[in-house]
Amino acid sequence: MKKSTGIRFGVGVASVALLLTACGGGSGSSATGGTKGGTLTFLTEAEQILHLDPQRNYTGEDLAFASGYLNRTLTQYTLSKDNNEASKLIADAATDTGTASADGKSWSFTIKDGIKWEDGKAVTCDDFKYGVSRTFATDIITDGPTYAISMLDIAKNADGASVYPGPYKATAAQQAAYDKAVTCDGNKITFNLAKPSTDFNYTVTLSAFAPVRKDADTGEKYDDHPLSNGPYKIESYVKKDKLILVRNDQWDAATDSFRPAYPDKIVYTFSQPASVITERLMADSGADASALSPDPVDSAKLAVVFKDAKYEKRRFNEFDPYVRYYAINTKKVPNVKHRMAILAAANREELRKIAGGIYAGDFADEGWL
Repeated sequence: MKKSTGIRFGVGVASVALLLTACGGGSGSSATGGTKGGTLTFLTEAEQILHLDPQRNYTGEDLAFASGYLNRTLTQYTLSKDNNEASKLIADAATDTGTASADGKSWSFTIKDGIKWEDGKAVTCDDFKYGVSRTFATDIITDGPTYAISMLDIAKNADGASVYPGPYKATAAQQAAYDKAVTCDGNKITFNLAKPSTDFNYTVTLSAFAPVRKDADTGEKYDDHPLSNGPYKIESYVKKDKLILVRNDQWDAATDSFRPAYPDKIVYTFSQPASVITERLMADSGADASALSPDPVDSAKLAVVFKDAKYEKRRFNEFDPYVRYYAINTKKVPNVKHRMAILAAANREELRKIAGGIYAGDFADEGWL
């Protein structure tokens, strides 16, 4: 069954626009109409954000959240209601979208002056270089994308793994191999690639290519409190409770046309039951009038939300790229013919009804049996 993303619920046109502009959109229609001030609240069933460490962040919603508020990359995508303006590549921490060599095997970016960490220190080329190097420490920096490992011109061992193990364990020779692949010349960073790439400047939009300052790196624990160079910084983060972001007074809007940074504070509230989240958003009162959720609408309230006209401008129901499926324990049912019979006899309509009815998604075209 094709899963629908939808079943998501906003809290009013203003709040939805606020989220879109805060998560990025310095150009296009999504950047207009915002008002500075107030608190933006997120409500979720999750116990935490999976990863805030930029090199470990690889989930769409979390990437948008962290990239919008905490960390900058060399390039980024625009967000806009105008399809002609949406998802265009723009410069972020770099002065432009990069320059490729004639053979496409190296890309250079010049980092803007005036970008600072939350403690006032300048963000440097070396910080970007060090951040990318952390990707190679796959025993510590887990779950993130590995494009740097596959694309940079660094030799591989016989088993296909990079000879460079990351900055924590590298020998001088191993570090030299990385230093040859990623170089700094003042504010200019150059990536030397193993093969030509015409779109490497799109790859560096991922936060895996965001900077990390070496003296602030706490390894695996960096996930709990990364140093910010974006418009907000972490005031507190208690998993299963709340993440609170406040304005980063070292962020300079003059260096960042991408992030309007409208809210004064952002509060991410964890461990909320689905029914409670939906009821709070439906009530649309008090602090919840400026709240939203990345989670689906509670299945028990789907019919109400999608049939009542008063929620028309606050709801959306779109397909995502995922499929919901049911798996049979092959140890308990080892005979493939028996498993096929079970699936053939399954009532798909009832299964979809349990998942939320027609709003839960459409049936997949193939693969049911």
